[in-house]
Order: sequence, then C-alpha cells, then structure tokens
Amino acid sequence: MKWKHHKKRWIDCDRCSLCEQRNKVVLLKGKIPCDILMVGEAPGISEDTLGKPFIGPAGKLLEEIIEAAKESSGVNVSIAFTNVVGCIPKDGTGAKTKEPPKDAIKECSARLKEVAKLCRPQFVVCVGKLSGKWSRHTLKDLGYTFEDIIHPAAILRSKVNKELAIQQTEITLRDLFESVVPF
Repeated sequence: MKWKHHKKRWIDCDRCSLCEQRNKVVLLKGKIPCDILMVGEAPGISEDTLGKPFIGPAGKLLEEIIEAAKESSGVNVSIAFTNVVGCIPKDGTGAKTKEPPKDAIKECSARLKEVAKLCRPQFVVCVGKLSGKWSRHTLKDLGYTFEDIIHPAAILRSKVNKELAIQQTEITLRDLFESVVPF
C-alpha cells in the first residue's frame, strides 16, 4: 500500500462518532519509511485544526526532547508521528476529552496498522499510557519492539518535576536512537 492510497482511504473516515465533531482527520507527520514511529493517544485542538499530529504545545516539547536526544546520541534517526485515533475526542459541549472512547480506538486500529506497515519502523515509541496499551494490542502481531515515554502533555500540565521528566525522556530516547541499525 502506498501513502496516497492510505490517505484517500482514511481522510474522510466516518467509522465512529468522533468524525461528527472533528475538523480534520490527523494521519501522519514525518518520513515514510522511518526508523521510529511515535504513537500518541489522540489529536488535540491544534492537531485537529491543521491535520498533523504533535504540533501543539506538547508536540513542540516532544520535538525539543527529540532534538536533544539526537544531539546527545550523535545519531540522526528518521521519525514519523501518528496517534491511536485519528480524530479529536470531544464531549457533548465540544471540549476535548481526556481519552478517546474504546469503540473509536477499535475502529481506528486498522488505520494504525496500515500506518505501521507503511512506516516499517525498527521501534514503536508509545507516547503516554493509553498509547502504550492500545499500540501494543493493535500492533502485537507485527513484531515491533516497543518503548514507552511519558506524554509531553502530562509533563506540561502535571505537578511532576518537569526537568526530571524531560531528562528521563531524553535519556530513554537517546538510548533508543543509539540502538537503531542504519538501513
């Protein structure tokens, strides 16, 4: 399958109720194929507006952490970004909910599998707990190695030691980058 076919198949998806309030389906950002596929949980407001994953405040923080990890590892890896679901989960008032509903996750699993097959990554990085659970479940038969990191949105909004959380995430990614085998 090629990217154009994938995009055409999913860009107007109406498989679940999330399609009713979204602006855009958020599919992928980055290189295909890639060394690492980062899988988040669900698009946020910025992502829903522009149709690209990880472009809001959490995405900007993740990009900073990735760049620091690349610099400290001395390795230049190719990375693509997607989410467990392609549409922003909103409640009845139009506000973003914390988690997408399970039916949406299940309906979007075929899309996530297709993305992974297109990207052919050496590693899948699960960004956040929900991603860790559902990415492993959805992609378990494809033979990927998984790594978990804290979601940058959690770093931004929680009372955790932000510097320590950023440093731990950077170290995790640096070690992972050093494990990538060049094509």
